[in-house]
Amino acid sequence: MSLSMRIAPHLPYLRRFARSVTGSQSSGDAYVAAMLEALITDISIFPKASSDRIGTYRLFCHLFDQTTPNIAEPLPQFGLEQKANAKLSYLTPRARQAFLLIAVEGFNEREASEIMNIDAQQFHQFLNQASIDISAQIATQIMIIEDEPLIAMDIEQMVANLGHQVVGLHAPVMKLLLCIIKKNLGWF
Repeated sequence: MSLSMRIAPHLPYLRRFARSVTGSQSSGDAYVAAMLEALITDISIFPKASSDRIGTYRLFCHLFDQTTPNIAEPLPQFGLEQKANAKLSYLTPRARQAFLLIAVEGFNEREASEIMNIDAQQFHQFLNQASIDISAQIATQIMIIEDEPLIAMDIEQMVANLGHQVVGLHAPVMKLLLCIIKKNLGWF
């Protein structure tokens, strides 16, 4: 079976990955097209890998890492997509690749480290950095409203363990309203 037939089933998923890595469909498609053009020019650049899927992603990541990504394109139209791309743009390119290979593309850690052509320890460093960066972005201020002090303390501990900042524990409504006014907190 020809190489084009072997990698064809993986291209739609590679496009999704490229879009996530670059931050836009047009930029992602340009990278995939450049990869395919390079492959047509010299078929020997297709890496030896444990599977064609891994080889396809590995070639893409290699070519992506060799260029300067243009991620500062106009954001997509849809609100959720804008938010996801904005949050991912704070990750370094390698940490973003590690995170997306696991979370979106469904590779296991061994496969993802093979794709990125790094050892397991380096892969874990990138994945941990992505986790730390993402956690820092989603941390927020939380106000706990609970009448039972022990339950409130348990909730406070859980919320703090998730990286959020507890700005108040309140039971009576008037105390709650005063805290909101004092701390200039928003409603959601």
